[in-house]
Amino acid sequence: MKEELYITFHSEDDIRHFVDTCNEFDDAIDIRIQKMAMDAKSLLGMLLMKTEEPLEIEYACYDDEDNYEEFKQAILEKYDVKVVQATEKQAADKIV
Repeated sequence: MKEELYITFHSEDDIRHFVDTCNEFDDAIDIRIQKMAMDAKSLLGMLLMKTEEPLEIEYACYDDEDNYEEFKQAILEKYDVKVVQATEKQAADKIV
């Protein structure tokens, strides 16, 4: 079963620190709002994100070294992140 990560920022400092954390990883990390995705490594773009609203994190690995679990642990320790187990139907709905 796939899992989804949702982060809630409580301040611009949260966003700045999150961008710094994302830049420690080589993989692609985006924040999704409905159908729009924002590069989580871009401070300028991320500062446009809303605070106090859960935003979905999309993590994609394009090489042989997948650091998803390390990334997940790093953000769970520092930020307001919720891990949601996605059902197969929810995952299929996202593809459509």
